[in-house]
Amino acid sequence: MLEFVRSKTHPKNIFFINAQTLKDKVDLGALLSRYSRSDKDAETLYQEEFVTNDDRGKEFYAKVFGQYGDESISELVPLGFAVCLENIPILWSTYILHYRTLSAIEKSTRYVKAFDYYKPKHNSNATESFNQRSKQQIQDYNLEIKNTEDRLIKELKITDLTNKAVVRALRARALDECRTLLPLSTFTSIGIMSNLRSWLNILTKEKVRNESSLYVRDLIDPLITLFKDNFPSIFSQDKIDYLVKSENIIYSSKLELQIIEDDEFVAPHVNKVENFELIYTPDIGPTMDYLPYIEQIDRIKKIKPVREYEMLDFTITIPNVDLATFRDIQRHRYFTIIINRWDNYQSEEQELTLLSSPMSNTIDITIKGNLRQWTHAIELRTQEQGHFNYRQIFQQCGKMIARDLNIDKKQLFPYADWRTDKEIGLGRLKSEMKKMNSGL
Repeated sequence: MLEFVRSKTHPKNIFFINAQTLKDKVDLGALLSRYSRSDKDAETLYQEEFVTNDDRGKEFYAKVFGQYGDESISELVPLGFAVCLENIPILWSTYILHYRTLSAIEKSTRYVKAFDYYKPKHNSNATESFNQRSKQQIQDYNLEIKNTEDRLIKELKITDLTNKAVVRALRARALDECRTLLPLSTFTSIGIMSNLRSWLNILTKEKVRNESSLYVRDLIDPLITLFKDNFPSIFSQDKIDYLVKSENIIYSSKLELQIIEDDEFVAPHVNKVENFELIYTPDIGPTMDYLPYIEQIDRIKKIKPVREYEMLDFTITIPNVDLATFRDIQRHRYFTIIINRWDNYQSEEQELTLLSSPMSNTIDITIKGNLRQWTHAIELRTQEQGHFNYRQIFQQCGKMIARDLNIDKKQLFPYADWRTDKEIGLGRLKSEMKKMNSGL
């Protein structure tokens, strides 16, 4: 049986799920994957699907991993315990998931409609205005879903609405199109696996960088307390104090570097992103040395290229990425992603303003990766079932890299899908048909 160990101060939405046996670990991985596409909380889902069926986890992995081929869920098995954060703002999950040492799965805005949002525990003029904005945006979002479905039915000439796969693909596309209407305060839930060293470093960094915020008060501090209660020898106060001191030094120095500008020292201008462009490419020497590996070695779909691809690095700047799309890009943890422009806050009122901003808000980012990483991302994220926004972004990245190497994009990225959104139509349809035929 899985054990749910809950926070004393925030028991409803912050807790561990502990797995003792090998079977429990398989169940935990399956539970987290199911959790991402269900509107139920983790414990209810576990009681309804896993307690009543002793083989549920094994059967789930046999279908989703074995038959359907979803490889990412294999990351969710081995560590043995998960951190669950239920009903937290989408903005806060974006902060947490920027750390690359976390293996996480989150409720998907493609499969689960949003109905509620984070509400501060105290009332003020700022919270009243925040509540009005957040509530109105979620209402607008839910109204627009039906309008979008009706429009798609006409545009794509959809007639077979008795087919469950068609209906699910239609709903997924409508939710994809409408997600940018949601406020950043919208509730999401995530299941995360990582080691204790990572959690110790992540939580102390977040506490320093966001001190005196709602985010720290309602998420970071309760998480630190939960870890201290259950792992006191690792989350000792002296260790936390040391890491806080260290992070304060680093973070303060970084802030100073970004604001200093005088005759003797000019602050770096790397944060000025203007164009979607390839800004750093490998030198001609390494390119010529490793070009034969790119041009002459064959591979099959879903298998990464040979390691020699890692010798060629490409850095691309992308301005004005909406936060919903950024969250998709952010899932590629092997990239180095720098956020060049991000709306920040200095007061609770500003924090509430940011939380009630829509996911259509944009940021500027810079992505650095080697050719092996870019190949995996481009071939994965341009597939027809992907969201149309990030499909276009990775198609553009692929074209720029191919142009720089003077190689045809179809030769360099043979398993990428270069079709336009209009050519694809309901991108999820084939996947939904496959799921339906496999009994999912």
